[in-house]
Amino acid sequence: MSIDTLRPDHLADHVARRVVDVVVVVHAGIALVNLTPLIDHYTVSEILDVNGEATVPAWLMSASLLLVAVGAAVLAAEGRAHGAARRTWMGWAAVAAGFVLLSADEAVGFHELAGEIAGRVIEVSWLPSLYLWVLVVAPVAAVGALVMARWFATCIGWRTKPGMLALGAIAVWMTVPFLESADPVTGGARWLVVLEETAEGVGSALMLGAVAHRLVDVFRGRLC
Repeated sequence: MSIDTLRPDHLADHVARRVVDVVVVVHAGIALVNLTPLIDHYTVSEILDVNGEATVPAWLMSASLLLVAVGAAVLAAEGRAHGAARRTWMGWAAVAAGFVLLSADEAVGFHELAGEIAGRVIEVSWLPSLYLWVLVVAPVAAVGALVMARWFATCIGWRTKPGMLALGAIAVWMTVPFLESADPVTGGARWLVVLEETAEGVGSALMLGAVAHRLVDVFRGRLC
């Protein structure tokens, strides 16, 4: 290994590139377990069920989203301290706040609670109350995702590595409400549940990679 490859900025870039790979591989492994008879074993189900609460997949998602929030908060602070445009550092601050909320939601399930509350006042014959969040929360989340996508495209640039990863994450996440709403229609098919939860995990990996690459850019002095 050359001395050049040991430079801190090269090491940071290497770590940023591996963030997406590691998280995606972990989610893929969990998905495979959930599609095999192994998931029928009580212990395995308690630990790795993608549709369970307080399981490894749920905590992994929550942790990934929280890391995105922490990274975005660092970028907001760096941007403000080094004279970045207000729109830039305020955008990162908004991303940090949004992902703190998403992390908490993943751990607690606020969106499902919203669906249950909505079920007391509206009724959709083909959509049980547990899934009503798709009609209540998803439209608001979609608007937020589109605003975030536009911000990434205009401020960071969609052709940059962080921009491509972030837009990829948003595109993957946009499929989740459709997969969720199809779940009761198919009778809760296991493959569909796994696909939906894996899409969430892949999206979190891509966004975490976007923030990691942006942190490397800031580390190298290329602040937007």
